[in-house]
Amino acid sequence: SCLLLLISLLAGVALTANHRAALRGIPPGLPEPIPGADVSPFCINVSLEQYSGEQRDWALGLVAEGGFTWVRQSFPWAQIEPTPGEYEWEPWDGIVEAAAEKGLRIIGVLETAPDWAGTPPPADDFARFARAFAARYGDRIDYYQIWHNPNLADGWGDLPNPAAYAELLQKTAETIRAVDPDARILLGSLAPTVETGPENLSEVRFLRGLYAAGAAPYFDVLSAQPYGFDTGPDDRRVDEAVLNFSRAVLLREEMVAQDDGVKPVWASHFGWNSLPSGWDDVPSIWGQVDEATQAAYAAGAVERARREWPWMGAMCWAHLQPDSARAAHPSGVPDARGHWGFAAVGPDGTPRPVFYALSELARAEPTNYPGAYTPSSGVARWEGDWEFSDLGADPSQEGGERVVIPFRGTDFGLRVRRGHYRAYFYVTIDGQPANALPQDEAGRAYLVLTSPDYQPQVVTLPVAEGIDPGPHVAEVVAERGWDQWPLAGWSVAYHPDETVYRWSIAGLIGLGLVGLAGMMWAGRRVRWGAVGRAAAAAWDRLSEGWQVLTTLLTAGLLWASTWMTWGLEGSNAFRRLGDGVGIAATLAAAGLFYYSPWFLLTLLSGLALFVLILLRLDLGLALIAGLAPFYAFPWRVFSKAFSMAEIVTLMSLASWVRWQIADRRSSTRGSGSTIRNPLDLAVLSLVVLSFLSPFFADFKRVAWRELRLVILEPAAFYLMLRTARLNRKDLWRVIDFFVAGGLAVALIGLVQYALGVNLITAEGGLPRLRSVFGSPNNVGLYLGRVLPVLVAVALFARHRKRRWAYGLAGLPVGAAILLSFSKGALLLGVPASLITIGLLAGGRWLWATLAAVAAAGLAMVPLLRLPRFASLFDLQRGTTFFRLKLWQATVSMIRDHFWLGVGLDNFLYQYRGRYILPDAWQEPDLSHPHNWLLDHWVRLGVFGAAVGVWLQVAFWRAALPLRRLRDPDDRALALGLMGGMADLLAHGLVDHSFFLIDLAFAFFLALAVVQILRRAPCDLERDACT
Repeated sequence: SCLLLLISLLAGVALTANHRAALRGIPPGLPEPIPGADVSPFCINVSLEQYSGEQRDWALGLVAEGGFTWVRQSFPWAQIEPTPGEYEWEPWDGIVEAAAEKGLRIIGVLETAPDWAGTPPPADDFARFARAFAARYGDRIDYYQIWHNPNLADGWGDLPNPAAYAELLQKTAETIRAVDPDARILLGSLAPTVETGPENLSEVRFLRGLYAAGAAPYFDVLSAQPYGFDTGPDDRRVDEAVLNFSRAVLLREEMVAQDDGVKPVWASHFGWNSLPSGWDDVPSIWGQVDEATQAAYAAGAVERARREWPWMGAMCWAHLQPDSARAAHPSGVPDARGHWGFAAVGPDGTPRPVFYALSELARAEPTNYPGAYTPSSGVARWEGDWEFSDLGADPSQEGGERVVIPFRGTDFGLRVRRGHYRAYFYVTIDGQPANALPQDEAGRAYLVLTSPDYQPQVVTLPVAEGIDPGPHVAEVVAERGWDQWPLAGWSVAYHPDETVYRWSIAGLIGLGLVGLAGMMWAGRRVRWGAVGRAAAAAWDRLSEGWQVLTTLLTAGLLWASTWMTWGLEGSNAFRRLGDGVGIAATLAAAGLFYYSPWFLLTLLSGLALFVLILLRLDLGLALIAGLAPFYAFPWRVFSKAFSMAEIVTLMSLASWVRWQIADRRSSTRGSGSTIRNPLDLAVLSLVVLSFLSPFFADFKRVAWRELRLVILEPAAFYLMLRTARLNRKDLWRVIDFFVAGGLAVALIGLVQYALGVNLITAEGGLPRLRSVFGSPNNVGLYLGRVLPVLVAVALFARHRKRRWAYGLAGLPVGAAILLSFSKGALLLGVPASLITIGLLAGGRWLWATLAAVAAAGLAMVPLLRLPRFASLFDLQRGTTFFRLKLWQATVSMIRDHFWLGVGLDNFLYQYRGRYILPDAWQEPDLSHPHNWLLDHWVRLGVFGAAVGVWLQVAFWRAALPLRRLRDPDDRALALGLMGGMADLLAHGLVDHSFFLIDLAFAFFLALAVVQILRRAPCDLERDACT
């Protein structure tokens, strides 16, 4: 088993390493814009100064007809300024003019110091020369390369020095930019070498030294020389000790590591050496291939770079024809004759196979390869009245604009400008709806241009994913969005198929689990007693000092536990003062803490409240139950806001910890603090899933907030209720505070309704009660959990006073629900809860409940004439219409986030910014899917939905037997809680169910109390009920 586990681990590590090596250089996701990477890659090095005028026109004509866009031409400082301050602009004027006439763009290389300047080149003198050059040619040349091979002694004229070159670069760049604001500065071309000094310095280390010297702001493009040497373009080894085409990846990774990945890499030279036949006497330091292989490698290199390296811009073939005057360098770099192996055109003027191979690619039908493009740089066919600017493309108000975008890649996205406006793009790929977008009723894939948080943003959004590498055609149709410049560009990505890799990893995981299971089985046969004796022997081997330190730590723990014992005695003394004193003191401290205008009094009352809860955990739990619905009225301190329920929960948690430690020292060891049944396990699963959710959410801040307020704190309330030692009075006090909180909500709302304040005006001018909540529907949701408890206790409890009190409280609570005009509460939640109570009570109560519900239903028939309720039957508009559209959008959201969901409290942003159907544009601000099962699924994924179902199954399995309890009070309470859960399920079909602060506390209260009631019968007047 150990061997099997080891083999699977080693194989997994090797497979993963190989997979990552194959993907090096391929960025994840869709490429973000990199200025200078969205250019034609077809470039060739030329030495036009060696030709006469007629020969120069021939060479440039050949390059232009071959489909090349760029020529890289050296402008030697030594030849242009042979004497300080005196410039000789011929033949350079003719070269620049002739290239412009052929439509070719020049990369001007400024290099080679004159004798009078010396080497390394003086930065100030070189900058003056660059100023003169830019002033003369800035209207025709935009790309300036500052030096060549600065990491080689031959190129720099001295030992390579990143700091010295950085100074030269800074002064030259600043000078050129001052003269030519549109100038783009290319870093001096870095030669490939594995040497680490002193004569030559690896280009990776030289680049690292440049960043350390602060050179990053002074170049716009990094220039590399990814020669192939002895291997082809598919050699994927990326190592500083290996010279190959993939060496460009090393430089790119260094740029990203230096947070400079927004710049492109250009290849100033690339190629494979293929000397003409009969030139065997010429040595090659670059390796040697035949002409056919050279042509195939060159085409393969361009294809690989276009497919996998969206950060690569122009790729300049090493030579059209080398400069016949090139001299050999002392380091061993050959003269002009040695460079003819890279020539695209032979000495006799005949193009070689490599020229035709590159020309065929350059002259092919243009398309968009992996990379990020703007409307001005990408390939597209525009139809309609589009307008163009630096911001992108803007459709007309009349509509009908479309753009057709050809591309090659496995993923396609649009870069859009979103904001607080309503507009859409409808997108097809090869005539089919784009597979990464939701679809409307007509099957059209649509992209929402409203930003999730209504703030302006420019983002790249996926449109198609996981398709074959192409070619493909995307068609984008604009609907609305005029004057917003919504289309900023598009992005194409390539990602290799990972199916085999994923299945291999899955197989190795399975193999490892088999090995692990075998180890566990074998571990059961180990004699652990011998292990204990070995541990004792290890203690004996400790020095006296370590043994003393361990003893002192143990003594400290004992002292802490002794304090807990004192605390227990203090708590008992406080309890003996009676419940009235305890409750009054606790409520007074809480009131002063919340309402005090003086910070000192607030601090003192808060401390008093904490001490009281520390002594009486049961009062803290009762306060939580009563304060839960008032989360919208927080206590503010230091610009932070915390609800009273949250504060009391944290105080109670501290008290619970103290009691748990004290209990473990007493005879009540193991009194209920462990997970005991499926309901506990289901709650734990919900907490674990919720804790993982923010890590995968797009909007993490709101996800962490909902985790704290809706999951962790209510779950802590559940934990405390489940494990605290509550007697009958304690338990009923929690319930009394729960219904008292609901009664307060109802009374506040009724007073507001009578005064005509804080109301919501619905359809037809109907005023709706909303009390302490932001929406009247929340009144129906929360009081729908309270009303069943009031009704059940009023009808079935034993104690006369409590029955009357609960019955009277039910009147304002019912009235508040009615005046909220919550359709979910009145038509689903309340009827379902009452029917559940009657059904479970059995006998005459069933028929009485059905009759009462029927009578109430008949009494509510006039409500159907109100516009608010009449819209229920309108499937073309109104609430039902929007609810159906919402569920349709939610299903699309779940389809895209099946396993993990969108994250806690992320529904609003995903819905508003991506999934809202165009027909439902009037209601974009919906924060949940209005269905309890969909809500669990869309927030937490398929496992969240499963846990939601599990919680319900576990609750009802625990609760249903309680309908036969002998104690009338316990039975009434159980019936009320089951009625409240029925309200959750019924009302939750069309609205919230759990993921609100008050509803979460009410939900966990029901779970915990049901578990308390299902314990074996005990004398609750004397013993704890846990």
